[in-house]
Amino acid sequence: MNLNIKEKVAIVTGASKGMGLSTVESLAQNGVKVMMVSRNRKNLVSASDNFNNKGYEVDYAVGDVSDQNLPKKVVAKTLKKWGSVDILINNAGGPPFGRLEEIDEQVWQETIETNLMSVIRFTKSVIPHMKKCNWGRIISITSTLAIEPSPSMILSSTARAAVGAFTKALSIEVASKNISINVICPGGVLTERLKNLLKTRSERENVNFKELIIESEKSIPAGRFAQPSEIGNIISFLCSEKAAYINGVSLAVDGSLIKSF
Repeated sequence: MNLNIKEKVAIVTGASKGMGLSTVESLAQNGVKVMMVSRNRKNLVSASDNFNNKGYEVDYAVGDVSDQNLPKKVVAKTLKKWGSVDILINNAGGPPFGRLEEIDEQVWQETIETNLMSVIRFTKSVIPHMKKCNWGRIISITSTLAIEPSPSMILSSTARAAVGAFTKALSIEVASKNISINVICPGGVLTERLKNLLKTRSERENVNFKELIIESEKSIPAGRFAQPSEIGNIISFLCSEKAAYINGVSLAVDGSLIKSF
């Protein structure tokens, strides 16, 4: 399928591993030039070298998305290199387990900065360029917790839901400019993040880690976790002209895990 996004320019945060890295690969395979953003310089260098050796056009910027100055720096570097910013993929690692009474003020602040304000700041930085070009795609990766919250994951549930509300509100404003803004809400995706969460849960609940993985997969109607590449491919489709009329949506990609509709 020709997605008609060849030569578009994308910024992908959280790009050095997991769903972010798979998204970079999927976009690059479709001819998109990608600026990778992550705190991990070593992983970025390795990934960008690998992609460029395959003939893709990829560069990177090192930084923490919670840094309020990072979005402008990344956008400036991208514009200097390629002259445009057409696509933004917001992706950041989720906050830790914890119920309300277990979480102090500092962790709340860190979560809001990393998982909500980073989305707002990066989006605000790219919107003027997209409006000027009368074309843009912004996709934020959150979680099914944004749709079906969990008391033991109250940090993620709160911040992720706020991203969905922000996305819906802004999509109404910019839809006439041929800019679409959507949210992907993954369920269980087989990443290091998921494995670490399950390890934490196994320790908290004193259950066997391997048994917990099996139990977790069985709880998904599809009977398995998703591969990161599946998320990346859906994001590439949402960036395409074929998905231009999908706007302001929070899309669950979860093997039918959540019960709401």
